[in-house]
Amino acid sequence: MKKNVGEMYLLPSLFSLTNLFFGFLSLTYSFQGKFARAAIFIIIAAVLDGFDGIVARATKAHSDFGTELDSLADAVSFGAAPALLLYFWGLRIARPAGLFFSFIYLAAGILRLARYNIRTKSQPDRKQYTGLTIPSAAMFMSSVVLLFPQPLYSRPTAFLLALLALLIASCMISSMKYRNFMNFKAHQRIDIRTALVLAILVSAFVFYPKFFLISFFSINVLSGPVQYVFGRLKKKKLKKYRPKAVAS
Repeated sequence: MKKNVGEMYLLPSLFSLTNLFFGFLSLTYSFQGKFARAAIFIIIAAVLDGFDGIVARATKAHSDFGTELDSLADAVSFGAAPALLLYFWGLRIARPAGLFFSFIYLAAGILRLARYNIRTKSQPDRKQYTGLTIPSAAMFMSSVVLLFPQPLYSRPTAFLLALLALLIASCMISSMKYRNFMNFKAHQRIDIRTALVLAILVSAFVFYPKFFLISFFSINVLSGPVQYVFGRLKKKKLKKYRPKAVAS
């Protein structure tokens, strides 16, 4: 029986298309100078992208077409949208240099996405990711914009933003390991402590959304370098105390 290459499942594809819609909205609002709304739309797109994976796993609704659709939507919502947001919000004053660093961010995101697509086919285990994911990077940069919604007009701040964009781009294409916080099943059971933590997180998001977002995504970004440093130190410690082979 011939396989229909255009076959896709309704719910995951609906989430992917809605993700794409909010990414498109973010682009239009960045052009209009409404940076806070543009950042919010990127975060909404990222949430929908997360639910896309959860729904697909819960319903076992996977298809090659749906995977490609999700990837293309991510390229727009978490690649092009945040890159243009960063340019119009804080890097435009740097002129050619601002375009350069915005493009570097975009290129790193697309390269990260391409690497993920290839490795997903050969490594289905998603407990950890190699490199900061493109939605996580987009949410971090969007949370920075939400914390300081007014556009940046000074060259020193544009320079700091360029360095930050370069740092995030480096994290995306790095080999550092990042934990997958969305690796759970919809029907998974939790204990009472986990329920309390979830309640605290929800309350923090409701009452202090800007500070919660910047704190949470900053921890997420830093988790990779911290895990990498501790891993290297652990290896050095084991190597130091490993008994040397006795010569015969």
